[in-house]
Amino acid sequence: MGKQQKRKGDKLMKKRISVIMALVLAASVAACGNKTSGDSTGTEPAQEPAVSETEGTETGEAASSGLEAVEPVTLKLAHIYAAEHPFTIGLDEFVEAVLKVSEGKLTIEHFSAAQLGDEPSIHEGLKNGTVDMAVMGISEAGKDYEPVLVMDAPFIFTDAEQMLAANESEIGQKLWTEFEAASGIRMMSPIYYGTRQLTTNRKVSSVAELSGMKIRVPSQENSVAVWQTLGATPTPMNLSEVYLSLQTGVVDGQENPIATIVSSGFTEVCDYMNMTSHSVQSCPLFISDSAYDALDPALREILEECVAEYIPAISQSVMEYEESMVNEIAAGGEMEVNRDVNVEEFRDKLADYIKENESVWGEGVYDALSGVTAN
Repeated sequence: MGKQQKRKGDKLMKKRISVIMALVLAASVAACGNKTSGDSTGTEPAQEPAVSETEGTETGEAASSGLEAVEPVTLKLAHIYAAEHPFTIGLDEFVEAVLKVSEGKLTIEHFSAAQLGDEPSIHEGLKNGTVDMAVMGISEAGKDYEPVLVMDAPFIFTDAEQMLAANESEIGQKLWTEFEAASGIRMMSPIYYGTRQLTTNRKVSSVAELSGMKIRVPSQENSVAVWQTLGATPTPMNLSEVYLSLQTGVVDGQENPIATIVSSGFTEVCDYMNMTSHSVQSCPLFISDSAYDALDPALREILEECVAEYIPAISQSVMEYEESMVNEIAAGGEMEVNRDVNVEEFRDKLADYIKENESVWGEGVYDALSGVTAN
């Protein structure tokens, strides 16, 4: 854990200790005024030096944490992203913070790189209790409640800040509340996954140049429909199969955010990164209602505090990573960065697809979300 994250964890701990110590002091003062309290309390516990000496020491923290009676809990957190991905790095720091602030009472076991299966398997695990928390894509979440698929719609957001603001907006929160009611899964925080770019073995600057190209897409209906509309031949497959498929020519290209492109090694097996920027995506952090509701209220509060402190930093790290990696790839020459894509042509080609899907997303929802401005 970095120094900044350690300070955040200490900050949360001190916040909890300060509240508890205030309650202890108030109780001690009240006891002093009770003549029947006898020598069990006396006047010494109410003295300021005693409070000062206890606060901030290891002995004092252990005695005043309020967690002694809480039973230890272990949760399983799963996703499909590689060890080098910013998600994995940031989530490692998050689970360490939870363990520290909860004084070991809440352990989150972090399973990255599809250790617990592909995304559909992880999603199913959330529903049947074999997985407690997950980072998964909107397309997967949309299997439970289709209207949230609007968050994955092409060209709905212009950048990460707008996407995050839209998720936290009134209409965004309404969508996620409805999702929870339908699925039994709570969205704890949006995380910026990245802006999807197209990597191929031949240069693509226009929609016409996609004709006949086999483009790997996630095994999701909306992804297939988007690339069919653009004139490509979409080929659904798991992320773990893509590298070899690109290497052997089974597919001609794939589309993903830059962090996934780099961490999955696609720069080694594709010649071009075509900057289509067709989707600004989130992969939220989810927890099953059953796991959330079963937590002791004190642990639930700690979990929510750590989510608020640590998860937004993952989004920020992805933004910074994307900017630096595009420049590094362009300078390295291993893959050509094609910035001459006619993005407006791609957008126009998908206009009918967007209109047709309003019956799924809800009338006017696409426009309302795309109209949200970042603070």
